[in-house]
Amino acid sequence: MTDKKAKPANVTRTRTYITPTRRQMLAGMAATAGVGAMGATASRAFAAGSLNYVGWEGYDTFLEAGDIAETVGATLEKTFISTADEVITKLRLGSSQVDLCTPYFIHDDFLVSQDLLEPIDLAKVPNFEKLHPVIRQYCEENMSENGSWYSVPVTYGSICMMYNADKAEKPTSWTDMLKDEYKGKVAITSDYPGNFYAWARVAGVENPNRMTRDELSEVTDMLINLKKNHLRTIASSYGELINLLANEEIVMCQGWEPVSTWVGDSVDIRPAYPKEKCMGFIEGYSIGKGSSNIDAAHAYINHAISVEGQLAGAEWNTMPVVNADAMSQVSDLNDALYDYANIESYFTEETDVVPMYPLESDGELATWDEYQEAWERVLKG
Repeated sequence: MTDKKAKPANVTRTRTYITPTRRQMLAGMAATAGVGAMGATASRAFAAGSLNYVGWEGYDTFLEAGDIAETVGATLEKTFISTADEVITKLRLGSSQVDLCTPYFIHDDFLVSQDLLEPIDLAKVPNFEKLHPVIRQYCEENMSENGSWYSVPVTYGSICMMYNADKAEKPTSWTDMLKDEYKGKVAITSDYPGNFYAWARVAGVENPNRMTRDELSEVTDMLINLKKNHLRTIASSYGELINLLANEEIVMCQGWEPVSTWVGDSVDIRPAYPKEKCMGFIEGYSIGKGSSNIDAAHAYINHAISVEGQLAGAEWNTMPVVNADAMSQVSDLNDALYDYANIESYFTEETDVVPMYPLESDGELATWDEYQEAWERVLKG
């Protein structure tokens, strides 16, 4: 990582996953079916010449680079989300009203199973062929179903460790958070998938998204111990985490690579990849089922993964790119942070892109509902 720091971008992502349980969501499907049907026949919420974008602030910068709005003849009307479950809620209330969205990557399969996403017509996304083959390999399981793609990757990252290089040694294990010298000087975010992944790996679980109930209980107890006896706080957003790092209230935390630049120049914050690995993610854009702006939505997605779109989003947010041609054109800072020359090792040695949790019980493995209930135990512990 270079000494040069970029200023924090306008990304308000919190990665808080206080998600309605699957039972609640499926029950809500019936209750909102009438709303969805009405939405399909009623006049659109936005005027012709605009697309309804529901997603993370910052991810829109890949879409809007250059003169794409003039080329397509439509601008984005944006609804920024602060939690991952808001995309699910918006789609449930009326998927036809969502032209573009940024689902959380492990939710893609669930959304497809509920018929809330349009299949992507790859003939309308020619830049899909420019995606780095490693990116395509590791996102296909989550983003495609039965030969059809339902999301197009735009960026990636991991829920890694972060540390103040002037105040702490580079961590090599998640258990470094338990060291006496860091007591009260560490933090995690409210990203429960990343937390369960990290501490399940510490517990020796090979696939953290396929834990047995006993394994989940053990890992939950580990997180409760971490919270009660070692953490300063569980940060509710990356904004809060950045402030804790900038004010040197913490010297080590769970985080996300761009945080190392968003925190600014006053402290030397760097990412670290522990031996147990980190939960990786590849995220992208999807189109709500029944959208009346499918062609324009495809055009925006295609532009977002063009070299122009990729570079605009990457430099604004210090996020990585997925277009192979763009990887050779990013800034020195971006290249140093993501080391595109070794992208294969990023996904094999440092991170792990996980599948969705089981939705139904098989009698042994914990379900999505149970993971969420376990996180509630951590918050209350």
